[in-house]
Amino acid sequence: MIYRTSMLVALAVLTSGCVATGYTLVEPGARAVEGLQVNATSGWNQAPPMHTPSMQKGAALWTHDGPLLDQLIIIPGVADGEPLMKSSSKSAALPLFKKDMLPNEIEELTESTLVKYFGEGNAAVTTRNLRPHRFGDYRGVMFDFDSTVSDNPEYRGTAGAFVANDKLYMLFFLGAVPHYYDKHAAAAVSVIQSAMLTGGSNVPVGN
Repeated sequence: MIYRTSMLVALAVLTSGCVATGYTLVEPGARAVEGLQVNATSGWNQAPPMHTPSMQKGAALWTHDGPLLDQLIIIPGVADGEPLMKSSSKSAALPLFKKDMLPNEIEELTESTLVKYFGEGNAAVTTRNLRPHRFGDYRGVMFDFDSTVSDNPEYRGTAGAFVANDKLYMLFFLGAVPHYYDKHAAAAVSVIQSAMLTGGSNVPVGN
């Protein structure tokens, strides 16, 4: 069970929109995350690595009201043959990204990963509304998803992904429904839609 433990630990140190020690303020504007550039229209709080043990190196988790309520995950540069996230259990092996995946296969990869992320046997995840989206110079996809998690709120979310130089760049937002998803979805989707490789044609990256 990868996700639920880290999520509850993070909630204990970040509640009601108050930033705990170790969290970093992400101010509005253009931001770079390991070679991936996004434009934030509102401020976010970035979780420290100690509270995101399932994240790959270089990935980031942003939140407004605490990870149990809302989170935007940015996963840059997943290499061919690698998973979107980490697992410490061989019995909970995560599905792997393949550089030649079709759009629907990337959607299925994300769905399978989210099931593991929430805790297999504790969650049901369904994806829908697969659609094209251009991320800077690269064509990619966006889609929506819903999840039901045992002992946690129900979530709704949106994901965006594209492949560049044989690597997968993935962003997804999830929020507890109805309040927190409705509260933060517009800002989160704006970040997802703005994603592109650093050095592309978007606005300059802030310091």
